Amino acid sequence: MLEKILGSDTAMKIMLHLVHYGEIYPSAVSKDYEISLSAVQKQFERFEEAGILVSKLVGKTRVYLFNKKSPIVKPFIDLVKVYYDGLSLEDKEKIFAARRRPRRPGKPVIKKGEKLGN
Repeated sequence: MLEKILGSDTAMKIMLHLVHYGEIYPSAVSKDYEISLSAVQKQFERFEEAGILVSKLVGKTRVYLFNKKSPIVKPFIDLVKVYYDGLSLEDKEKIFAARRRPRRPGKPVIKKGEKLGN
């Protein structure tokens, strides 16, 4: 449904990643969904031209996030969140399995199903 509203499957996948991570870079979306990087970059550029997203350079990487200054972004995010919240936990784990932030120094690595102190 969301891909029909946004006009493409790539656009939907980008929006889901942005709602989940807050900010994202094109190669991450490309890797997670096995989509060509150029198609993902073009879609990011369209969203930025429309004023829905803004970008910033972090080192040599262009990172995109929602444009909080635009009055249409809040209702747009709410629309995407409705779809995102409807995804099952299994679907979310499958789509967003890649870790995007470094682990806090000294934080123990716990495998699924393990408990602290075992």
